[in-house]
Amino acid sequence: MRSPSQISLSRIVKCAVSLAVYLVSATQEILLRLSNKVPPGKCVVLYYHSVPRNQRRLFASQMDTLLRHARPVSLDTDILLPLGAKTVAVTIDDAFENLLENAIPELTRRRIPATIFAITGALGKNFGGDSEPAERVMSAEQLKGLPLELFTVGSHTVSHPFLPALGREAARRELQDSRSQLSELLQRDVRLFSFPFGGHTRLLVNLCREAGYRRVFTTLPGFAFDDPGEYIVGRVRVDPTDWPLEFFLKLQGAYRWLPWAFRLKQRILCSGIAKTLFSRRSNPPGMTIPRAVIQ
Repeated sequence: MRSPSQISLSRIVKCAVSLAVYLVSATQEILLRLSNKVPPGKCVVLYYHSVPRNQRRLFASQMDTLLRHARPVSLDTDILLPLGAKTVAVTIDDAFENLLENAIPELTRRRIPATIFAITGALGKNFGGDSEPAERVMSAEQLKGLPLELFTVGSHTVSHPFLPALGREAARRELQDSRSQLSELLQRDVRLFSFPFGGHTRLLVNLCREAGYRRVFTTLPGFAFDDPGEYIVGRVRVDPTDWPLEFFLKLQGAYRWLPWAFRLKQRILCSGIAKTLFSRRSNPPGMTIPRAVIQ
């Protein structure tokens, strides 16, 4: 785990680079409008995890900012981007119970649709990772009681594994069982899926198609729905504690440079590993190059 100072420095650097990306994009848009051209429509998909009670006010402020700068859209419909339109979709992974008290009322008050990705095997239980405290997940009845005219429920697997580490059949069961369980619970077709930890491969995407999902979501930021039929949709992570500037830049799609940076870092790491492993002095027989995991 990185130290707090390292995390803070990384966050500052990301924000600074994203500010530069935003300024360049804003300048290009101004020039287009000055030449009597309308810029293409843009959509950004945000994703949250938890909204604790002490962060409800921060979350509400972010939703006010969202409404000032973009038009919220639901992900369970065909999404067309009119020229010049700025749209945003809100998603929330894991379906923690605190959403019912802190996020759902703020979204409902503002009529902002959202998609909540649920882990079927964790419903009504505590769930958390090694680096994060466990939190209570909504029960089946609580999930069923959501106002479904505003909130869409999607699948987040049965047990929240890192899917690329599973065999084909185990991954298929996670995808199919979670969809069928949610569809039976809600008495409606569940068509959206979010990859745990963002981990996906071409095989997993094909398995999602076979399982009947209409659209799947990763954790790599970027503009969404340049193609109305886009199947793999990128998202940018947002937390209620994000700085106001940080949230604004994410809302504007200015963090879309991160996947390129991740790929560059991966190449550098893999190149360094390869050089080490294939050197005569440090290449034990049978050793293979590990694949880097990017989240």
